[in-house]
Amino acid sequence: MKIAVAGKGGSGKTTVAGTLARLLGRRGEAVLAIDADPNPNLAITLGLPREAVAQIEPVPQTIMEERLDVSGKKFRVLAVPYQDVIAHFGVRAPDNTTLLVMGRVHQAGVG
Repeated sequence: MKIAVAGKGGSGKTTVAGTLARLLGRRGEAVLAIDADPNPNLAITLGLPREAVAQIEPVPQTIMEERLDVSGKKFRVLAVPYQDVIAHFGVRAPDNTTLLVMGRVHQAGVG
C-alpha cells in the first residue's frame, strides 16, 4: 500500500501523515514514512525526541542517477537498491515505523 498526503501549506499534512503512519504501525504494518518537505517535521509527529531529529542524516541526491529513454527524454532511477537506502538512512521510530528524510533547508535562498 502506498499513501501520499498532499495539500496547501499549513493544512495539517504532516500531522495527518504521522498519525496515519503510527496507527498503521500499531496495527502491525511495517511503515516507511518519507518526509520530502524541505523543512521536515515528520520525525516529531512520529514521536522521535527533538535531540534525535537534529542528528538525522537526510538521504543524499547521489542515490539517484539520470538516464535517457529511447526517445532521448531524461528520467531518474535509484542508483542503489532501495533496501540499502532504508538500511543506511532509515531511522527507527515508535509504533513499527521507519523514517526517511529526503532533505532539509540549510540556509535561506537554497530551497
